Amino acid sequence: MHQPAASPCPETEIHYWCERVTYRSLGAAGSDIEKVERHSASTPAEAIRQIRSSVRTLASTLPPNEHRRALSWAEGGGCVGAVAALHRGEPCGFSLSNRGSWVEWTVHPYHVFHTQEARQLPLVAH
Repeated sequence: MHQPAASPCPETEIHYWCERVTYRSLGAAGSDIEKVERHSASTPAEAIRQIRSSVRTLASTLPPNEHRRALSWAEGGGCVGAVAALHRGEPCGFSLSNRGSWVEWTVHPYHVFHTQEARQLPLVAH
């Protein structure tokens, strides 16, 4: 299994930054954001497990085509591919339309720096 690139500092470990953004419309313009949820996960499996749970909860409210797509991703190859991407140090994501709105889930690996006094989250350059 390929691991993300070596840490620039031995006092770091890799974690996974997870975001769920809900847009009011399918246009998904930045000012059209309805809700943002963020959290960190310590493993790729944990990050994807949380997305799968969120997708399953939302699936019952989706139109038939999106319902099938949601369950196919959550129960099939999509989530497996997402875990594999994170293990390779690559970001991953999934999105759905829901009655005129748009929901996106993304996960990005990042390095957590440990200091003697506290843990600090670094900024990730894009």
